[in-house]
Amino acid sequence: MILRILVLACFLAQFMSSAALSCSCVSSNGCPGLGIRAPVFVGTVLEVTDLPRTNDISFLSSRKARIQVNESFGGLPPDAKEIEILTGSGGGDCGIPFKLGDVYLIDASVGTDGVYHVGICSSTRRLEYAGAALGVLRKKRDGYKVPSLTGRIAQYDRDFQGTLGTQKAKPLATTRIRVKGGGSVYETWSDEQGLYEFYDLPSDKYEFAPDLPPGTTLSGYIGSDKPQVPFDLKAACEERDIEVFESGSIQGRVLDSLNNVLPFASVYIAPADAEAIPKASQLYRESQYKEGFFKFVHIPPGKYVILVNPDDSKDPDFPYGRTFYPGVHERASAGIISLGGGEQIKEKDIHLEEQFMPRHVTVRVTWEDGQLIKDFIFVEAKGTVNTAAMAQKKQPDLKKSIVDLSVLPNESYEVEASLTCRYSDDRSIGPGAKLNSNKVHLKPGDGQTELLLIIPATNCPELPGKKSLNGGN
Repeated sequence: MILRILVLACFLAQFMSSAALSCSCVSSNGCPGLGIRAPVFVGTVLEVTDLPRTNDISFLSSRKARIQVNESFGGLPPDAKEIEILTGSGGGDCGIPFKLGDVYLIDASVGTDGVYHVGICSSTRRLEYAGAALGVLRKKRDGYKVPSLTGRIAQYDRDFQGTLGTQKAKPLATTRIRVKGGGSVYETWSDEQGLYEFYDLPSDKYEFAPDLPPGTTLSGYIGSDKPQVPFDLKAACEERDIEVFESGSIQGRVLDSLNNVLPFASVYIAPADAEAIPKASQLYRESQYKEGFFKFVHIPPGKYVILVNPDDSKDPDFPYGRTFYPGVHERASAGIISLGGGEQIKEKDIHLEEQFMPRHVTVRVTWEDGQLIKDFIFVEAKGTVNTAAMAQKKQPDLKKSIVDLSVLPNESYEVEASLTCRYSDDRSIGPGAKLNSNKVHLKPGDGQTELLLIIPATNCPELPGKKSLNGGN
């Protein structure tokens, strides 16, 4: 798990009452608790209670946690043994998903209702991720000097066991860490937990330059091989973790039978010793995009297979079956790619052959008076026999109001268009009425190559006080 420390931007929602409208967080790296006014402490979760929801949008008030105070750093009465904190469920409501019995570093705030609140826009985290922060808090509490830059250096490896993300971080102990800035180089060493500290660094722009294990590199995140961006050191104390990744990579292209690059084709990777190829949703994926090649980065040493369409699904916009490198359909014949530590492998091209010819239908969408709809149109074809057969197009040729729709040649469909009207006023922009066309049926072999869909109106309806943003006729 890669920790991100967040603070409030926008409405300072943590300091509002129990019912608030929204929260928005931006990244910050300031050390927690330096200007303690509200509770900052280590605590064990004793009880978690779901609270009844009201008609209002709840913010940090759908769940109550009773927490034992293990170690206080300020903001609590000296005799406080337990406190109650309101939060959310953690399901997108800005709350912390407290778990019974777990220990946390808690950075709370006091709402206007006098109740303690805590959410993701604070420095609250499970204790196992609080090493650097704990060091700063203990030094400040005990009257010692605090570092100007601190954090943890750890290696994050991809998890190929059906969980997209990284395995548990591996701290890099006794590692020499350098920071470069202002024409100078400063260095220190990490401890046994991978924690490091720099003192008395002048304010400037810095970049990390640690001694790294062979075959590893620094990067912004697991899916990118771009180098870390230099950072500004401005605060009295900043906390920044150093994230280390394997530097191995596998690169190639997806080509059709004429050796043309297939734009936006997706490629998946799996360990060669996996008993079965998981579903596409459980595999790492890369696409060619405009670069004309795919590239898997931060791959650890091992043996791998790469493939397209692992679910062997039929897609009229991608008429190719499951294919393994270099261009075979059976896994037993797949080429195995052996990757050494830090090795950069290229030219692993996958050659595809079309499994079927998609059926193309030109769809024209008009208002009921025959005028073109020069706006965003959504055309959908739903399978009437095979409900898994779906096709969609979202943007027509605005000059002709025409969509080129691709469908499977041996399926029956019901085709319909829709237009979502858009409006604005002095304060906002948003959607309004959704207008649907008539429905037209397609059957295999019916010979239809053009369809006419009609929206039963001549324009989007007017709304008092609102300006229509649709193109009209």
